[in-house]
Amino acid sequence: MPPTRIKLADSVYLNVIETDKFKTNFISAEFFIPLRAETAAKAALLPSVLLRGTKKYPDMASLNRQFDYLYGSYIWPRNYKLGETQVIGFSSYVLADKYALEPTPIMSELLGVMEEIVFSPVTEGGVFRADYVEGEKRNLIDRIKAQINNKNYYAVKRCRDEMCRGEAYAVSELGEIEDVQAVTPESLYEFYKWIISGTRVELYFVGSFDIGKLTEQLRDIFGRCANISAPELKTEVIRRAEKVKEVIEDQPVKQGKLSLGFRTDCTLADRDYHVFAMFRELYGGSPTSKLFVNVREKLSLCYYCSAMGEAHKGIMIVSSGIDVANKQKAQDEILRQLELTRAGEITEAELAAARNSLKNSYRELYDNADSIKSWYTSRMLVGRDDSPEDAAAAIETVTAEDIANMAKRVTLDTIYFLNGTLKPDEGSDEE
Repeated sequence: MPPTRIKLADSVYLNVIETDKFKTNFISAEFFIPLRAETAAKAALLPSVLLRGTKKYPDMASLNRQFDYLYGSYIWPRNYKLGETQVIGFSSYVLADKYALEPTPIMSELLGVMEEIVFSPVTEGGVFRADYVEGEKRNLIDRIKAQINNKNYYAVKRCRDEMCRGEAYAVSELGEIEDVQAVTPESLYEFYKWIISGTRVELYFVGSFDIGKLTEQLRDIFGRCANISAPELKTEVIRRAEKVKEVIEDQPVKQGKLSLGFRTDCTLADRDYHVFAMFRELYGGSPTSKLFVNVREKLSLCYYCSAMGEAHKGIMIVSSGIDVANKQKAQDEILRQLELTRAGEITEAELAAARNSLKNSYRELYDNADSIKSWYTSRMLVGRDDSPEDAAAAIETVTAEDIANMAKRVTLDTIYFLNGTLKPDEGSDEE
């Protein structure tokens, strides 16, 4: 069942998914803004700075004591992108009231803490505390550097960056190191004031609670975010690649990283997205896919090889780790498997395996409240409310011919190769 969607105020919505499957309730509060280079670093910093302390709980120690009192509840920061929209905010798991050892309004008190975090941050001289901002800037810079050091991630990111150069999607949701360094307590506080008064707010609840009571409490808390001028959220979609770009980057590592970026001509907003989901799963989305079975297992051309899609942007990246000497062979075979798919060389076993793999992944969503919320958040952004069960039913209708036709729409845009320059006996790397 899709969420019940309740308008709390202009640009403020509550999405309720009632279930008694879990002993904890899940609640999230998220702010939606256009993904832009000039604001990404501030957006990435803000939730963590707000979690450093409030007027009532001025430091992390006092916040944690309150969480302990609320049966080990906790609130964590969120920062991610969906297409060219950046989403920041907070989520929490909290023990359902009925499981408390003695009558305690755990959920209501947890929401009170969240209200403190969002609307009553610790300030100094009318802006955020400088030491809190500087501490979180260091943490964020460390995260950015850690991503650079993760070569699997780095190669995919570089492929996306080159592929989407000049498009908002190329902006990292963490920002760039120089942008993080430039943030001041004053500039971050100005950004914070805009976030809580001029953006779209989406609240999600997954669990079991008095929904009327929940709605009124959240309206009291987040109603102050009401506005009639939230920025438009849209993602530029380029349907086809006009020419293929190739980028080779040398680095002192042993293993090569080959990433191929494709324009798919299909996004989550399209009615036939379920066909693309089946295509990606069959081509490179599972251990039974063409890429895994043929490029990795049969031909041993790579250590890993998989296809990942971005549903809002309409792109797909095939990521692989290879011996440097196998670069051209691996690239040719990855593209050959795409050609075979386009030609309709799809067995009944491959079709069944892809369908079963997708259906299992849809079922597994219900094992985690955050996964359920993420499913519907992604769809809500493009005006859809189909459930995982709806998606499972849709893929039952997909044929091999449908998949072949979808594969024909996919065009190669960018080839990125991280060329490992170390020989096998030269030192070690951290891949």
